[in-house]
This record gives sequence, structure tokens and C-alpha cells, in this order.
Amino acid sequence: MSDGLVYELNGVSLPHDDAIITPQVAAALKRGNYERPEVLATPKFLEPEDRVLELGAGIGYISSYVARVVGVAHVTCVEANPMLADYIRRMHEMQGLSNTSVKNCVAVPGNAKLAPEKEVDFYIRDPFWSSSLDAGRDVVSVARIPQEYLSDLIRDADATAMIVDIEGGERDIFQGGDLGTVRKIYVELHTRYIRPKGIKACFDALSEKGFYYDQRVSHGVVVLFRKL
Repeated sequence: MSDGLVYELNGVSLPHDDAIITPQVAAALKRGNYERPEVLATPKFLEPEDRVLELGAGIGYISSYVARVVGVAHVTCVEANPMLADYIRRMHEMQGLSNTSVKNCVAVPGNAKLAPEKEVDFYIRDPFWSSSLDAGRDVVSVARIPQEYLSDLIRDADATAMIVDIEGGERDIFQGGDLGTVRKIYVELHTRYIRPKGIKACFDALSEKGFYYDQRVSHGVVVLFRKL
């Protein structure tokens, strides 16, 4: 439910929705520090010609920011939570964006040549950012969501850059498959889920594909990888 309240942050307008904008998110929006590391970092590595594939698009704030303020050519948002995917579409419409698209699906490693297409269980939690493919605890509901293979998403989006925030999925998402035209990958590491072995697996997979750690943009748990 929306009461007409609209948050304004860094050139992006976000409509209030009781089901999406939790008190914690609302407080961060009012303080002006919601997704601050991404806001500071994305202008440092994205260029106007970049086509961005965002995995785990959340409420659509970062996609709106890079499409409208940073001014990239296109952003394809991948979001598994159906409610969030709908909110992102409304967000983009509010900004008047014509250079974005939203896919309600789960990105998985590999490509369609390696495994048949199918749906997977996505476990929705409150707050929404705890939702994931992990059954775990505190599940509010389970949605059957189409899966799409990362290589195919990259190809379809003609992506040159990726922004990845998928609650531990970064451990395995780069295994196998082909990263195609992607040259920059900005990843949030969810260390409490993937632990040191998962961090190593993420770094190893990208290193094998010719990506290196860019310390100039990386900060804390958000890391930029560039293709050599």
C-alpha cells in the first residue's frame, strides 16, 4: 500500500510501498545512505556506452541511478522476487526511463546448452533482502521462478558490465558458462553466507576467466573485477 509518499535520493524518485519499503529501508533513504557504496563506485567504472546486467536488482534504486544519473546505454535487471520485479518496473516508469528492462527470473551458472530450462524454488523472507535460493529458516513463502542461465542473460543483454548482489549466489554464479562481452563485474560478497571458501571460489572462477581484482574501486565487501 502506498500513501503517496515519494523518497528523493541522488536524482532518483522512489514511491513508498508498505510491502516493499520496510522501516529499515525507509530510514536509510531518509538518511541518504541507502546503497551508498554502489552510488559512490558505479560512476568510477561505468561508461555511457556500457550495457549493464544487474543480478539481484532489489527495489530498483541502483538500476535507476546508473540508467538516469550515470547515464549508461541500457540496464537489464534480473530479480527473482515477483513483488520486487513489479516494483522495479513502476520505479523505472516513474523515472521516465526507456533504457531499462526487468526479468523476473533466477540467474544460474552455465548456459542452456548444458542443462534443460526449468523453474526453481525461490524462498521469500522478511525483510526481502534475505530472500534466496537457500531454503534455510524464516521463510515466508516459496515462489516457483523460471531460471535463466547466466551466459544466455549476458548474450541477450549484450552486457559489457555486471552488478551482482545475490545473497550468497556469487559463490557459484561464475562457475562454467561464458561471460561473453562482459568486461567489468561489481560484486557484493555476502561473507556470512559464503564464508572464506566461498570467497575463494568466487575469486578463483573469475580469475580463470581472465578477471582481476581492481583495488581502486573495490571497498570492503564490494569488489570490482576487470577483464585483463
